[in-house]
Order: sequence, then C-alpha cells, then structure tokens
Amino acid sequence: MDMTRRTLLAALGATTGAVALAGKGLAAGPDMPAWQIGYANAPADGFAPTAMDLVSGRLPDGFRGSFYRNGPGWFRYGDDVLGHWFDGDGMVQQIAFGDGKAIHSGRFVQTNKHISEQEAGRFRAAGFGSAGDPTYPIMSGDDVNAANTSVLMMGGELMALWEGGSPVAMDPATLETKGPHALRDDLKGMPFLAHPKVEPNGTIWNLGVAGTRVIIYKVAATGALDTYELIDIGKASYIHDWAMTERHLIIIAQPWIMTRNIPPFVNSLEWRPEEGLELIIIDKDDFSSRRSVTVDAHAFYHTGAAWDDAAGTIHIDIALYDQPFLGEGGATNLMKGEFDPAEDEAHSTLSRIIVPTSGAARIEKTDVDGEFPVVHPQFHGLERRLTALVGGNTPGRPGARRVSTMDWKTGTARHFDYGPDRIPEEHLFVAKPGGQTEADAWLVSSALNIKTLRTEIHILDVADVSAGPIATFAARYAWPLGFHGTFAPA
Repeated sequence: MDMTRRTLLAALGATTGAVALAGKGLAAGPDMPAWQIGYANAPADGFAPTAMDLVSGRLPDGFRGSFYRNGPGWFRYGDDVLGHWFDGDGMVQQIAFGDGKAIHSGRFVQTNKHISEQEAGRFRAAGFGSAGDPTYPIMSGDDVNAANTSVLMMGGELMALWEGGSPVAMDPATLETKGPHALRDDLKGMPFLAHPKVEPNGTIWNLGVAGTRVIIYKVAATGALDTYELIDIGKASYIHDWAMTERHLIIIAQPWIMTRNIPPFVNSLEWRPEEGLELIIIDKDDFSSRRSVTVDAHAFYHTGAAWDDAAGTIHIDIALYDQPFLGEGGATNLMKGEFDPAEDEAHSTLSRIIVPTSGAARIEKTDVDGEFPVVHPQFHGLERRLTALVGGNTPGRPGARRVSTMDWKTGTARHFDYGPDRIPEEHLFVAKPGGQTEADAWLVSSALNIKTLRTEIHILDVADVSAGPIATFAARYAWPLGFHGTFAPA
C-alpha cells in the first residue's frame, strides 16, 4: 500500500468528533456583505475531519484520492487587518474522496511567522502588502514565509509553498507541519516559487528569485535535488509564475520592477511598460544556451502551460492584464468587506504568446476572460489542446462565477456558469482511470456559496463542462477562499 493510499484511508476513516464540529466555520463581520466570509479568520485549531453532504449527483466510479488546496486563512487580530489578502497565514484544506464520500479537514501551516504572531496576538512580519513590525527579527526568508500559495507532493510529503522561502513539509494524511524543507543543507531558507512545473514522468522544475538572479531547481520525483544553478537576468522583475515545455524553461519577466527594498514589498515595485514583457528561453539540457524575446507590456500572475510544436515554435497559455491590478489595487480591502465596483472591469484575458524559432514573437488574445489557467498534468509541457480557467464576474462582489475550457485546436470555449451566489475557485484536471486524452478527465474545484454560507466541492466532466457538475458536496460550514491546489490520486 503506497503513501497516497494510506493517506486516503486515514482521511476517510478519521471522522470521530465530526458532528461536534458541525457549523464550526467562518462568520462574516458585523455589517459585512455575505462574500466577506471568504476573507474571515478560520478557526485557530483548524477543521477536524468532517464528512461533507452529498447535495447532488454521485461521486464518479474511479474518483479516489485527496484534493489539497492552500490559501490565506488568518486576516485580523481584533481591529488590526492585514494590508493585503496575499499576506494571510497559509491554511491547507484536504478533501479526501472514496467510497462515494468526501471528507474535509484543514490546518494552518505552522510557520515561524504564524507561530510568532499567534503567540503575540498581533501581526509582526512584513509581507507583499503589509508593512509589519520593524523590530521583528528576520534571519532568512523563512521568518516571513506565509506558506499560503500552493501545494506540491514531493517525495511522499505535502509541501506548502510561498515564493520567498523554503517549501514547508506537511504530513499528507494529518496535515501536521514538519517544518521548512531544505533541498540541500546549504540551501536553507532559499526562495522556491509557488508554481513548480512537473513533467509527466514526475520530474519537478522550479525557480527561485533573488533580485536580478534566478535560481533553477531540478528535483527528481523522489524529492532528491538533481540540479541547482543561479543565472542573472539583469533586472529584478516580479516573477510569480513561469512556463516549461518539453525542451525549454521560460522565465517571463514582466515590466514590474523592484527598484528599492522597502516594506511592504509592493511598494518596492515600479511599473515600467516601456520595457515590454521579456521572455528568457533556456535549454533544459544546457542552461548557457538561452535567448530573449520581447512582446508588448502586460502584467500577469499565472500561466497555464507551454509546449513546442513540430517546427520548434513555443506556445504559452497565459492570463494577461493590462497592468498589475491585484498588486496595486485589488485584494487590499477585501478583508474589510470593501469592493470597488470599478474592479469589475479589471480582469485578465486568456491569451497565447507565440515564439517562433526566429523572428518576432506575438500575443494572440482570446475572447475568454479569467484567471487560474490549468492543464491536464499528464500533458504538461507537451503539445495539447485544452486549458481550463475561471472567469466572469458578478457586479458588486469579488471572485469568478464561471468555469471555461478553451480548445486551442478549434479556437472555441465551453462554459458553465455557477451563478451569482457561488464563487468558484481554480479547477484541476483529474485523469479518469485508463484515460488516454485530455478530455478523459474530470475537473474538481471548491466554491464558496454565499447564500448558504457553506463551501462546496464540484466535479465536472471535461468532455461536457457546459452540463455542469456531475457531483456536488457541501461542507457544513465555510472555509476561506484560497489560491492553488493539487490532486493526489489513490
């Protein structure tokens, strides 16, 4: 029995005391809109394993494993509210599926930052949009590591990821924090981005960013470090995500440049559109073999994936903004229940960046708006046709309302609208047993229902997304909105 199988069985069996926790979730602040519940503090001791209610449909045969999600879970101490949503302490959610059931549990990642601030009863560490306490001691990036952005299975452990510090190891069955994970003894506290790229064979590639220098990591599926190298790209761009093909690593340096080093981090950045969006393309087998191309200036937070076609042209799925909206404007006042209606128009567009082997690169924009683009993990870096993302908006509140799948071969998209009462989050592909194509898969996602004040889990069939969920489970409470996740099949 492998680790994932043991993890699933442990999660499905650990429901003792669940009834006592029914209703123990979040509550919107006084005089707050209902959606603010997604930005309210989670219980400090987390969520014990609790059965979710099957609302409609049934769990598909063969859908077994654990769906993990990470995101901010702590936003205020008394009247003191964080300076930015991005800075909330990481809380990992697990939904274990099997035997027709879904079991939810959630725990805070016990980082140095979280432990120190919980003991002090106040915010101390500086962050993306929070100034912090200047007397707070910082010896490395792990002292301010919020571990709140994504998760990765690596070497049998679950890693909670941020972008300025080490991955933090957690037990995949109990969500107990084991501590910062150094890929090598001399690499403790080194930055490891929250968007690693995993090849179909399990090889993990990732970057770390330190000023103008970019770290390249290559990690075996076992979790053993294979390669570590530093390169200098000549500018301190904000790099949150990047792209990988079968043959190349692609660093995407947006013209949002760190020109000084002051807290909060966002105040160190300057938008310089005249510099354009630069792509540094690196040969996986020879890091010294690289070239650079530039396209029109855009901001971005997330890529879907990339691939090389038979002619060597690189295609990159990416959600492009005209400027860095979420950093400079949005996501600052959400914890206070404030939403600027002008932000309804500040959305990103699913696009492709096309980079031929010679000549000018170009951007091709679709008519699909949205964020959190994802692809089938068995096709990551390979030529493929599908990208899923969430988009659409409901005036007067944050968050998406729709899931879309874009077929790059036909140029058409399919959509399912969850309606104004639900805020759907990133959807992940889950391969069907024996599946051979991208469409032989399900999509799984969480969504906050702001009418019932419960978090739901939805499962859709990739081949017929427009039909909506084939199974919906609902927790007896809500948990905070988050960012990214992973699915570990049993």
